[in-house]
Amino acid sequence: MSFFGPISPPLLDEASTPIVRRALHRARVVGSFAIVQAAVQIVGFLSGILLVRQLDQREYAYFTIANTMQGTLNVLADIGISIGLVSIGGRVWHDRHRFGQLVNTALGLRRKLGALAIVLVTPVVCFMLLKNGASVGYTAILIAILLFGLVVQLSLGVLGVVPRLRSDVGRIQTIDMTGAIARILALVALMYLFLNGAVALAIGSATLLLQYWMLRRYVAGVIDLKAPENAEDRDAMRGFIRSQAANAVFFCLQGQITVFLISFFGHVTSVAEVGALGRLAMIFAVLSHLLSNVFAPAFARCQSLGKLRWQYAAIVGAVAGFSLAVIGAAYLFAHEFLFVLGNKYAHLERELLLMVAGAVITAMAGTLWALNAAKAWIAGSWLYIPLTLATQLAIIPSTDFSSVRGVLMFNLISAIPSLVLNLILSFRGFRNWQLAAG
Repeated sequence: MSFFGPISPPLLDEASTPIVRRALHRARVVGSFAIVQAAVQIVGFLSGILLVRQLDQREYAYFTIANTMQGTLNVLADIGISIGLVSIGGRVWHDRHRFGQLVNTALGLRRKLGALAIVLVTPVVCFMLLKNGASVGYTAILIAILLFGLVVQLSLGVLGVVPRLRSDVGRIQTIDMTGAIARILALVALMYLFLNGAVALAIGSATLLLQYWMLRRYVAGVIDLKAPENAEDRDAMRGFIRSQAANAVFFCLQGQITVFLISFFGHVTSVAEVGALGRLAMIFAVLSHLLSNVFAPAFARCQSLGKLRWQYAAIVGAVAGFSLAVIGAAYLFAHEFLFVLGNKYAHLERELLLMVAGAVITAMAGTLWALNAAKAWIAGSWLYIPLTLATQLAIIPSTDFSSVRGVLMFNLISAIPSLVLNLILSFRGFRNWQLAAG
């Protein structure tokens, strides 16, 4: 049952045509998910703001570095696997045994990629923390907590595809809300006892473990988790990994470039400022969850060219409209935005606009990529690397990497090639689909 409950009989009588009934159903599903997900993100936002206000800038800088690198490791352990899960899963999700084979194949590959990512990236995390003043012992503690959370995320990322492809929105909402509430309650409780960067990171990892436990119980009831790995799925996913490896690694690094650059070239307080501003970008998390849990799976299942065009236009148009509204709000109400972060960050008005503009371009590019990946319209996506590098080489001479403003401007301009390239990939995908259908 959806958040809003069943549609009343009079409404169904008035909307008697199948097209209208389907539209009402989709609107109800999207509306239900958006409302609950907005509540989840509000709780998550409050948790983030609590940390910004309670932690001193040095501790918040350590938390920002560790949390960012945990996300980086998680993305590096997913190269091509999510694309294979969604594109193959869109065809086999209704078969309990076959879907179980796909999920177990993805889990095996993801753990191997995760191990490789840990070996390669952990020394970088260690260097970043030590350079910004963390002691050797504290660095070891932060890395241990980070890796524990990563191990949980490796399975979460795969198992989370199951309720998405099954359109079990209620289950997704329950798991997300439970995790968000558990995290903020733990933070509030420990705020009065002891709270630093390591404790905040540990709470996040414990929340992931709770969500994993809930998700695994659900998945075990709807697919065959004992199904053996499938050789054809493994070969297909390895193909995605090979084709996407360079692009995914580069995209991952670009996604965290502000924290990387400011950690290497700036001061520990600048790291905290970038991390604090990034908390305000969580407003786009609702869009991200809608894309991954509702829109992209529906786009993957759709086999009609006309419906596919309509879905694409509606999704991209909605994200663009929302993005413009956010930019306008940040411009008109900069003081109010920064008031939320506290006095330590009240001077970052120009930086706020740069951060929001960069987040908007990234959100638009991410939307296009999610839709392209759902249909495996990714051939040629490797061009993202030379296009972005060329753009960055052109602006390096005029960029001050030791300042928050300079790093945020660099990040904003660096996101433009991805947006343009994904538009081209979408156009080509629709054209090829039309040629194949005609």
